[in-house]
Amino acid sequence: MDFVTHMPKSAQGNIFLLLFQDIFSGYVMCKPMSSTTAQDVAEAYEERVFRSFGASSLIRHDQDPRFMSEVFTRFRELLGSRQRATLAYRPQANGQQERSVQTVIRSVRIYIAEADQSDWDDHAERLMFALNTSFDATRLETHFYLVRGWDAQGTVSAMLGPRPSSV
Repeated sequence: MDFVTHMPKSAQGNIFLLLFQDIFSGYVMCKPMSSTTAQDVAEAYEERVFRSFGASSLIRHDQDPRFMSEVFTRFRELLGSRQRATLAYRPQANGQQERSVQTVIRSVRIYIAEADQSDWDDHAERLMFALNTSFDATRLETHFYLVRGWDAQGTVSAMLGPRPSSV
């Protein structure tokens, strides 16, 4: 779990993107957010991860106070999940997640540099689909296939829709 911060404020008021990644498959999910309290994080986890896959056996994250809070700890205990925080100031301790965060940041920044920046949160799920259906050279498969057991049909251009015309 990790945050992408410093996003331009969207039309819906979101300025953060919370990322969840399955360690085994590399599958990435996200939740655009306007607020990032520990309660918000717990609700986002419940909405994005728990409703789709059930409780994680282990939740790995950095030492962000929102993830280490009593609220999130109680929520995690309620789910029966263990918790592992990486070492402070050591992003390489959670290298896979950090690489995913950097990939998402680059991808979102490319999008918002070209088009209306106020709708980045509307396209976040499409971006996750594109990332999850990209071939992973380490796993020799797509993240989507490893989670679902079949290849996704469609293309990135079909998911993103037509490009906005320049004015």
